Parts: sequence; structure tokens; C-alpha cells
Amino acid sequence: MEEQIKKIYEKQKNGRIRMIRNVLLIYVALICIVSIFKGNPFPHQETVLFFNVKQSGWITTDSYLLWGCAVLDLIVVMLIEICNILREFSKIDRMLSQECDAEKYLEMLEGMIKYGKSLDYKGFQKNVVLMAQPKYIVALIANGELQKAEEYTKNEWKGKKEGRSWQQVVTNLELAKKYQEKDGAGYSDRLEKAGNVFQNNPLFMAKKFMLKEEDEAAIRLLEDDTEKLPYYEVTRRLLLGVCYYRVGKEQQGKECMEYVIAHGNTLDCKKEAKKYIGM
Repeated sequence: MEEQIKKIYEKQKNGRIRMIRNVLLIYVALICIVSIFKGNPFPHQETVLFFNVKQSGWITTDSYLLWGCAVLDLIVVMLIEICNILREFSKIDRMLSQECDAEKYLEMLEGMIKYGKSLDYKGFQKNVVLMAQPKYIVALIANGELQKAEEYTKNEWKGKKEGRSWQQVVTNLELAKKYQEKDGAGYSDRLEKAGNVFQNNPLFMAKKFMLKEEDEAAIRLLEDDTEKLPYYEVTRRLLLGVCYYRVGKEQQGKECMEYVIAHGNTLDCKKEAKKYIGM
């Protein structure tokens, strides 16, 4: 795991050099593509009806294409660099989303944050830390370490604290705290201000109904929902199982809890499911 973390940071150490190389290569490629349709880009002479005619080239006559290539070049290169980092994180995210291994996921992200603090950032290494932070908070929430998550967002967060990423992280954390404290009014109020990303999520909405003791409404919502990723499906089954037990459908509740135990790996919800069926 430690070697994997170092490799991710080392790869981004030469990010600026790689970016300059890609900028030059892609810029030349774009100019060549435009030249296929517009002809020679540079001033040159052509023979027309036995006369030598001086041509300006499209760089002079259509200079806007040159600037357009430059802008497109920068956009493409930036997307390539961002995608490179995201590709590394997608491998890490599978620990939670696919394997439901919250403990390993937290260990990995804690290692990334800790190692990042020890570096004198070069290239795009700082971007690795900035992208790891939101995931680190998710990992803490998944492991029930809400106090630690709150302290990090307040005291150790790097970058703007009013950015979209920070706001979503804080909202997620606040909702988790309100649900843990069984604060129905506070949860509903925070969810109303959270925006469509949270309000359109059946899992967040189901928790709102559950805190208001509207279990039948939560059951209808959760039964109509299907989650593709195992992590969210395990969470859905736990919430649905709790609601089934509350309304007296113990057999259906037990089936949900058995699913959570079988697929929950190191998630906290697995411990909760075991309590319901007496394990």
C-alpha cells in the first residue's frame, strides 16, 4: 500500500514537464489537422499558370484558427492530466464502492494524506492531496469517525473552504451527524438546503422519512430504488431492513440483514445488521 501511494505522488512529480511535452505534441498535431483542410500554414510560393505567386499561409490569413488550436490544446492537456489522477483514484475507490472494505479504504486515504503532508510539492503533487481530501472524509464517515472528519474539515483542509467540493463534504458530514443523533428536524432542515445532489438521492431521503417515523414511506422509496454499486446497495438493504423490522415484517427484515452481513465486509452497517438477527 505504501509503495502504491508513493508511486501515485511520484508520477505527478513530473507533471508539469509531461504537460509541456503534451502541449507541444498536441499543438503540432492540431496544426497539421487544420493544414489538411486549409493548406500550407506558413508563407510560401506556389506556381499558378506558370507564375510564381506568394501565398501568406493560413497562419496569417486565418490567425483565429491558430489561437483556437492553442485554447483547445490547453483544454485537452488539462483534461488528460486530471483524468490521469482520477484514474488512479478510481482504482482506490473500488475498495469502498465495489469491495465494501471501509477499513482498507480509510487506511489508504490516511496514508495518502499523511504522505502528502511530508512533501515539498512538485509538479501536480498538490492536486493529489486536493482530490484525496473529499474521499478521506467519505472514508471517515463510512467508518463512523464523524468527530475526526469534522476536525479535519475545520482545521486541516487544504484549499478553498467555500468551494463546491468542500461544501458537499461538509453537507454529507452534517447529514451523517444529524442521522446519528436522531435529529429528525435538523436532518430535514439540512437536507432542504443541501441541493439536488442530496435531495434526489433515495438513501438520504429514506433517512429523512425514518427519522420522522414514516417507515412505510421509506419502504416504498427504498423498494423502488436499485443501486448498482455494492456499497450503496448494502446501505439500501440495511435501511430497508430496519424499516421492515419497525413495521413488523421481520422475515423480510431478516433477509435484508443477512444480505448486509454477507456483503458488508468491513462496513459499520454489518455490525448493526448482526444486532438485528442476534449474531
